[in-house]
Amino acid sequence: MTLGKHFVNAVEDPVGQALKSFLRQDRSLRLIESQRVLYHQQNQQKVLLLSGGGSGHEPAHAGYLGGGMLDVCVSGDIFASPSASQVLAGLKALKSPKGILMIVKNYTGDKLNFGLAAEKAKSEGLEVNVVFVGDDVSVEGNELVGRRGLAGVAFVHKIAGAMASRGSSLEEVTQVAQSVSDRMVTAGVSLDRCSVPKRGKQESLPFNLLEYGMGIHNEPGTRREKIPSMPSTVANVLEILKISELDKGKPIATMINNLGGLSILELHIIANEVMGQLEAVGFDIRRTLVGTFVSSLNGPGFSVTILELDPLTESLLNDQTTAPAWPNITGSPALGIAENTNQRLVNDSVLAKASPIHIEYAIQEDLIGTEILHTLLGFVLKSVVTDEPMITRYDTIAGDGDCGETLLKGVKSVCAALLQTSSEAPMDIVSIFRVISNTIESSMGGTSGAIYAIFFNAVTNHLSSPFDGSDPGFLSMRIRLALNSGVAQLCRYTSARKGHKTLMDALIPFTEAFASGSSLEAAVMEARNGAEATRKLDAVLGRASYVGKEIFEVEGGIPDPGAMGVVSVLQGILEGLKDERIISQ
Repeated sequence: MTLGKHFVNAVEDPVGQALKSFLRQDRSLRLIESQRVLYHQQNQQKVLLLSGGGSGHEPAHAGYLGGGMLDVCVSGDIFASPSASQVLAGLKALKSPKGILMIVKNYTGDKLNFGLAAEKAKSEGLEVNVVFVGDDVSVEGNELVGRRGLAGVAFVHKIAGAMASRGSSLEEVTQVAQSVSDRMVTAGVSLDRCSVPKRGKQESLPFNLLEYGMGIHNEPGTRREKIPSMPSTVANVLEILKISELDKGKPIATMINNLGGLSILELHIIANEVMGQLEAVGFDIRRTLVGTFVSSLNGPGFSVTILELDPLTESLLNDQTTAPAWPNITGSPALGIAENTNQRLVNDSVLAKASPIHIEYAIQEDLIGTEILHTLLGFVLKSVVTDEPMITRYDTIAGDGDCGETLLKGVKSVCAALLQTSSEAPMDIVSIFRVISNTIESSMGGTSGAIYAIFFNAVTNHLSSPFDGSDPGFLSMRIRLALNSGVAQLCRYTSARKGHKTLMDALIPFTEAFASGSSLEAAVMEARNGAEATRKLDAVLGRASYVGKEIFEVEGGIPDPGAMGVVSVLQGILEGLKDERIISQ
């Protein structure tokens, strides 16, 4: 997202509007609008938990209101502590015969305002304790300020909330909350700043840099460096956490927290790497939480929290809660059996042995020499690698931006599979197309992957049918007819045809021309003309059909990326067949 670009830049009191949304979603909640105090109306014969701070860290803290977690939260402006009067209103929102525990992240403004409110509440006869949470080990060394409070505060909410729900005293709840705060560490990394609404020009990180230890209020981090590989980034974060100094003999809980701007897919890829690296060095991970727990608006980064568990805190962590932002356990516990994640993975070879498939090819004579096949593959790969950036750019304008990458992934996978299969001996034509169709089916995703898979499976089936091999030119004709048959079968499963601004605008003209006897060069030209013609067409199918027509007027019209991909593959084949290494054979 462009920094400073928001739907809510002109919204008055965005924090108040957001709190009303929480109120509308849960009928048990109450809102003191003037003080931005949101609380959970429930049985108060327990220790009450209050937390809060600046807004912009959602779902913290309103998302943790509910049975088994927080009772009251107090919200300040974006990245600004609530005032002492707001916090005092929160302390007085519910009757508290068993006392109140305030859980506060360790920031100067929060400590001062929550502390002042606590003292005022005590002077009015309320029993109030405070636990300050500072889990950010990336800023260790400043004894006057101490660690900042990060995503680990959610662990404190959960465990202290469960302790309070069990009927424990204020001192017992305070003790377990402090214990959790003392036994966890957090560190984070971000690709850029978050974007703050209503703020003007905001400085961003250079495109090729990331920053470790960046705060959740856009505070500068501890160091910047060029973006390394994802495993290296994770390893660097774990190094900041000083995992080598942690006691691996004690079980842990881990939290991989989205700072707000990562996709769910990216976050889980990172989480898998974090878990793998921790398991590799011997940690006993009893609970893993992956999601957005304490965000920094839309910050494109993540943090990792490690909490050392004992039997009590592990039990409390696994207690159920009605708080909407906390992921309750949905699976059964492991019944004391330690099981590595890799032990639960089903290996493809096991499936193959359980369900063997014997393939007998109908054709044994039509062998394609290894050198010819490898030469063709090299030209196709070169063509698609060259064209992929252009295809991706057009698809980014008119679609979701993955067309070029998906095609390149499929071509690379096919090349690798055929190179491996043909390394020892020539391959017959059906075997080649069988490998192509199977590889595309397993390696290419999305709509284009499905279309190519159906097409090549249909071509393979046609080639596998009985034939009269007496005519020496029959193989060429069979391939022409098989390609045409592949398109005919494909049309049974998709409504896309010529003129619909899809890859069919290139594929259909090619197969029609080739099947009618045209040279390969002429047929490829028909495909190219069909792809170029899509510049002037309106998209009627797929994601592109939802895009405004004015978008397609860029650069004199946007050609269909899928059609361009077909041309790229065909052009590679054509160039390969012109190579003297093939001509000489």
